[in-house]
Amino acid sequence: MLRAGAGLSGNPATERAAEEAALLAMAHARIDRADLVVTFFTADHAAAVDQLAAALRRVARTDNIVGSSGAGVLAGENEIEARAGIAVLALASDALAIRPFLHRPLRGREGLVGAELARMMPPEEDPLLVAFPDSYNMEPRAFFHGVEEGGFVRMVGAGSAENGTLGKTFQLCGDTAATNAVAGFALGGAFSAAIDITQGCQPITAPLTITKTDGNLILEIDHRPAFEVFASVVKGPLLENLGRALAYIFVGVPADRRKNEVAPGEYLVRNIIGLDPARGILAVAEEIFEGERICFTLRDGERAREDLEQMVERQAARLGGKTPAFGLYFNCCARGRALYGLENIDTAYIHRALGDFPLVGLFGGFEIGPLGRKNHLFAYTGVLALIGEK
Repeated sequence: MLRAGAGLSGNPATERAAEEAALLAMAHARIDRADLVVTFFTADHAAAVDQLAAALRRVARTDNIVGSSGAGVLAGENEIEARAGIAVLALASDALAIRPFLHRPLRGREGLVGAELARMMPPEEDPLLVAFPDSYNMEPRAFFHGVEEGGFVRMVGAGSAENGTLGKTFQLCGDTAATNAVAGFALGGAFSAAIDITQGCQPITAPLTITKTDGNLILEIDHRPAFEVFASVVKGPLLENLGRALAYIFVGVPADRRKNEVAPGEYLVRNIIGLDPARGILAVAEEIFEGERICFTLRDGERAREDLEQMVERQAARLGGKTPAFGLYFNCCARGRALYGLENIDTAYIHRALGDFPLVGLFGGFEIGPLGRKNHLFAYTGVLALIGEK
């Protein structure tokens, strides 16, 4: 049997906050000893991660503790941003194979670390890898390639983040807190996992074709200067303030380059990192190729809510009135209050549609999830993983 519970504390005192969140999680799970504790904490608690881990061990009576720092945290129907917060998930099961991990250093070894994670996956069919890599120290392509070297492995997670005051993020496993690392756990055994994605940026153009490139520079789109096409999309006040425009307008690129599609559910959002109006050039945070299909997307709270509602409705229909044993939600640090102007929007939609169940997550530097039979790094996205018993 799988039992799980979630707890959240906004207490600024680290040890007390960890105790409060863990006690809530253990009580909700109705267990006196956990097989795994997952914790997410804001930068306010980073200086006392050792105290945090010790409090969790004491309350949950386990050394199997994994976690990550985040720009914000969430549990249940509540989100904490821009202030101290600790979220805790406690679970116990005699049907799950749980393997916590921490690998460091990460920078320059992403492929090797990814391959090591693939080798430690449980032998059961269709396991799940949950990972929290350091956002500041990971080259994603090498990491994903390493994980999938021996075949496709479903992976969810988020890039460890902070509030911009520390210049580093933290990964936790057992009693070890590290930076420039990846922490997480592999899950095998008798469980089911449904993974879904909601985009914070929606297409505002039909699919376009890149007709001339140089590395990550787009020179021409549909045989027109790339900036000219961009300017035809970005009109009014945003065009007069290009720096501000880049906070709202992004490029959608194919998730599967073999299919070369940017239809709904088929694209990844990437930042435009530079503009040269005189030469007609756009620079994007992704290597692109001639003949590749793209679209321009808009970061917009109203459209994001619509996409979020569609995601939770899909999962409600799949569940048919049942509730998950627990859930993990990895939200972009540019969503939440920054996107909607309010906290608790994502969690409210999830619980309104799916009912009351243990849910924890963090606001990360990026999100990780599968699309098709490949894992991807997402931006401005929410990745929801719902775990149930088989």
